[in-house]
Amino acid sequence: MTAVRHAVSIGIEALALLLVVREVALAHGTGMRGTQALYVANEGSDTVSAIDLASMKVTGVIAVGAGPQHIAVSPDRQYAVVTCSRSAEVWILALPAHTVVAAVSNATGPGGQTVFGAAATYAYVTNSQYGRVTVIETAVGKKVAMIPVGEAPTQISISPDGGRAYVPSERSHTVAALNLSLNVVAGELPIAVRPSAVEISPDGKYLLVASAVSNSVTVIDTTTQQSLRRIPVGDDPHHVVFGPGGAFAYVLNRGSDSLSVIQMANQQVVATIPVGKEPSDADITPSGHYIYVTNTGGGDVSVISTQTSAVVGTIPVGARPHNIVISGDGRYAFVANTGSDDISVINLLSQTTVGRVPVGKRPLGMALW
Repeated sequence: MTAVRHAVSIGIEALALLLVVREVALAHGTGMRGTQALYVANEGSDTVSAIDLASMKVTGVIAVGAGPQHIAVSPDRQYAVVTCSRSAEVWILALPAHTVVAAVSNATGPGGQTVFGAAATYAYVTNSQYGRVTVIETAVGKKVAMIPVGEAPTQISISPDGGRAYVPSERSHTVAALNLSLNVVAGELPIAVRPSAVEISPDGKYLLVASAVSNSVTVIDTTTQQSLRRIPVGDDPHHVVFGPGGAFAYVLNRGSDSLSVIQMANQQVVATIPVGKEPSDADITPSGHYIYVTNTGGGDVSVISTQTSAVVGTIPVGARPHNIVISGDGRYAFVANTGSDDISVINLLSQTTVGRVPVGKRPLGMALW
């Protein structure tokens, strides 16, 4: 991507590099990220907006439960699962018809998130109200199990093979390791400090556990379920993302307005990059060359080169930007602006905002189809 930016004025080289970016995007699963539509959960409007990516216009508004916060599209692209915080419901929508398959009651809570198991048969949803993970058969919207975990769980990370999941519970000081074939807790990982976020490596070998209390990230061997190292990072780490291949992990430090770069080979921080005010979310391009970070307190997005570990641009967006997602073809990034009730569209070649799409009130979760 660095070469692409330098070649914008050259024309032929730019076109060639764009084709390379497209090939890399396909290698990393374009269909999984999606390039046709963007679905947005509007917490303040109790709706989901459907945006057509060809026209960049809202083509549908679907009424759901109260306080939708997170939305996930199933790997087979047949369903969207929406967690509604105030009504504690999980709504399942059939795609692309947008018909309601089911509204599952008492299945989630504030901050609830969804991941899918192998073949998209089951959705696993964190339920912060009851300290559980709700297992839902996606096609029919039926609860098939409720797995007890720690107190007030929100985040969940699933292994690449879809057989295991990890759920941090900050209030309980635990990370539950789930066996998804049996829908049981297989063990609790050795975490000595309050875990605030987890992320599993692309090869499934390591689990990174961030703690906002100790300002550290703990590396867990998923085979032995033993702690390998605790790595000091910035203040209030709350989000972790791996680059393609898993050689590096990136940690957003909300309290120190920075991003820590962890090299997994030696499990050490190799760079600390200043970003904007109150970094909230991050996504990485399919090529792995750029990371885009939303800065909620600054109303902008920091663009970071993974090759130089430096900020190479700052892009103004809407008010209080929160979540960000990059399209599967690597052409656009979409930013949910919770303060201005719209989605900013960033062209990744020009590194500029090319439009803002009005949606419902307080847009939060987004998913590509």
